Amino acid sequence: MFGSLDTVPELLKNHQYKTGEKHKFLGDYYRLMIEESPTTGVIIDNYNMVLNVHDTQSLTHKEFVLDMWYREQAREVFVEAMAAAIVMAAPYKVRFPDLKIYRLDNRWGACSPKSQRVILNLELIKTPKECIEYIALHEMLHFRFPNHNLSFYGALGTLMSDWKEREDMLNRKYRLT
Repeated sequence: MFGSLDTVPELLKNHQYKTGEKHKFLGDYYRLMIEESPTTGVIIDNYNMVLNVHDTQSLTHKEFVLDMWYREQAREVFVEAMAAAIVMAAPYKVRFPDLKIYRLDNRWGACSPKSQRVILNLELIKTPKECIEYIALHEMLHFRFPNHNLSFYGALGTLMSDWKEREDMLNRKYRLT
């Protein structure tokens, strides 16, 4: 239905969490390797994603450990991207918001100027850093420009001249649905 592996949205994949399966991280595919271990976690080794788990037979356990690792990585990468976005958007006097990370079905991020909160989609951690930086800046600019109007896009274009290419990459290669 979707053609090549790259075009199947990550949220629609039915992962079995078996050795050899492909999983994305920061825009690249990694070959999953399941290993039994007294400590749980994930190690990136070249293009291998080593998933250390207590129970190699439990789909739920493997899924949970990988999800927790993605959340840890997302927190680190997203905070860095948000900090960079704040520096870029300094002329618009934005402040670091309350950052939440959720798995969203149909959007990469959301901004609530009233509650000073930005929500970034956990699935963003599977896209290249350039895409994460774009979404972070996009959401930060909503604190100054609540709507997608000419002023919003003018500021976005001034601060990130290649924003359209980054948006196109997200929509083309890393779409949610």
